[in-house]
Amino acid sequence: MRFPVYFPDATRAVIRSLDSQDLQKVGIEGMILNPYHLASQPGINVIKKFRGIKKYMNWPGFAITDSGGWQLLSLVYKDPKFGKINDQGVVFYKDSLGKNKKYVFTPEKSIKNQFDIGADIIICLDDCPGKNASKKQIEISNQRTIAWAKRCQIEFNAQIKKRKLSGKNKPLLLAVVQGGNDKKLRARCAKALAEIDFDAYGWGGWTANAKGGLNIDIGKFIVSQLPKDKPKFALGVGYPWDIIEGTKAGYHIFDCVIPTREARHKRLYVWEKDPNKTNLLKTNSRKLFKYFYPDKGKYVSDKKPVDKYCDCLLCKNYSRAYLHHLFKIKDSLSWRLATIHNLRVYAKLIEILRKNVK
Repeated sequence: MRFPVYFPDATRAVIRSLDSQDLQKVGIEGMILNPYHLASQPGINVIKKFRGIKKYMNWPGFAITDSGGWQLLSLVYKDPKFGKINDQGVVFYKDSLGKNKKYVFTPEKSIKNQFDIGADIIICLDDCPGKNASKKQIEISNQRTIAWAKRCQIEFNAQIKKRKLSGKNKPLLLAVVQGGNDKKLRARCAKALAEIDFDAYGWGGWTANAKGGLNIDIGKFIVSQLPKDKPKFALGVGYPWDIIEGTKAGYHIFDCVIPTREARHKRLYVWEKDPNKTNLLKTNSRKLFKYFYPDKGKYVSDKKPVDKYCDCLLCKNYSRAYLHHLFKIKDSLSWRLATIHNLRVYAKLIEILRKNVK
């Protein structure tokens, strides 16, 4: 795997409206999937029958599985009726489709499921508190994340032995650093995880600052507390400019739903200047991109491409007017072309960053 790298979120084993060939043509090298959602549908046993998620979805690239820690924040912490959390793990009372069904996610179960899914990078189950969590809640999260990471590594090693994996057949194990905006707690968590020793480490929790931008100060601090020779994953990051700033800060792997979700909601990313002639690390990252809204009336007969610097299927073959038309009539091709474009912008961003990083 070359760094930096961006993985779109294929939570349920699909990037909506695209297939694996679309993703490869765009330049996407991997994706991140979610064991909790996949356990709900199609079910881990179904995936096992196909000998892993990549054969199930015909995907030749990398696959990362999120442990399910984010579901603690997005589901259980927001609505206690959805489940409960204790030192043993997580109990979900509903599946990801909203049906009443009990799922138990311990650190051991999370690791086993991720092996059954067949991921190349497995993430330890972590306790991810909300952005408004109290200091006491963050402290509990911190302690629990460290304890769960130890249990995850024990189960990981047991699965490696049981499945007789080694070398290139062996997945990597990543641990997540929690601690909110408290640098002492972040340092404590990072130090404890480094002592356990993992293949890679992640910036977990809420990565945004009070203004909604990337909290790069905390991000840099976490990097400073971790082994220099291990990859760092900025989980859930982010906007194109955030990926640039994250790369500057020392992160190697990024994932988010932003480009695919916003494409479906009629917001596309457009280069402000030729990326092939720009050192992204030496330019104001917020001024490199602008938004394009294809449903605006002024594009009804616009013959220009969405982005003159983009080489994607949309920009090379179709006009702004045609994309405007597709969204107006709510044809599914609008989703496909818009999603291809946004992902190509991200893939191009990564290609240029690799050239810029020494």
